[in-house]
Amino acid sequence: MKSSSRNSLFSVAALAFVTLLSAGGAQAGITQFSAQDDGAPVGGPFPNSAAAETSFLSAASTYGAVYTETFEELAVGTGGGGGDFAIQGATVSLDTTYAAPYGGVNNAVSSNVYGFNVTPGGSNWLGFADGSATFTFDQPTNSFGFYTTGVQTVFTSDLSVTFDDGTSEDLSLPINVNGGASYFGFTDSVGVSSVTITDISDDAWGIDDVSYNVSAAPEPGAWAMMLLGIGLTGGLLRLRARIGREIGGLPSAAAA
Repeated sequence: MKSSSRNSLFSVAALAFVTLLSAGGAQAGITQFSAQDDGAPVGGPFPNSAAAETSFLSAASTYGAVYTETFEELAVGTGGGGGDFAIQGATVSLDTTYAAPYGGVNNAVSSNVYGFNVTPGGSNWLGFADGSATFTFDQPTNSFGFYTTGVQTVFTSDLSVTFDDGTSEDLSLPINVNGGASYFGFTDSVGVSSVTITDISDDAWGIDDVSYNVSAAPEPGAWAMMLLGIGLTGGLLRLRARIGREIGGLPSAAAA
């Protein structure tokens, strides 16, 4: 077989492998999970939000292990006034001028129209009044979900989650009228490296129990295509090596 023919065969096979991998990306899509417990008291119950969280966690787990940050292991005051701090598998960057109890990690308990804890048996929550929080992940995540507490329409007119999964995404969150709690989450078949939550208002509010994948995992179909592609590529490499040996041996045979 001529060298040009062998190279063409290898190029076609490589293109087929890339096409197989690209087919998995064609399934890209975002699914949102959202529910509100408007006016619910501090301490709950939050039946609607809890149901949304359960559905979200079930969907998120299909992409791999899910970690929930409760802020209970962080010192009160962490991130107050803005700044960066580390959590498992991610870095949080707060943009707020407020210190506790309205900015950073805190354990204040005022009323259901302020931020408050939702972790059973816990006390801490994260606030960033008139600002934003950006979660930058060590490895891309296919999911992100969290509780909001104390948000009110009288102060907050826009509460959003933004990220980039190849295109810029801006998801609007529901806003409670009378404080209480709500849950919002999304899954994305394309992994994202960072997520930003923004509420530019004078509202005193918070988030808690933030969940995300600690490592992105390909979907089962993507794994199958990857394995098929790897096997195909390995077979072609072996074929190319064998053909090379046969061609390389022809001069010796002719000389004999």
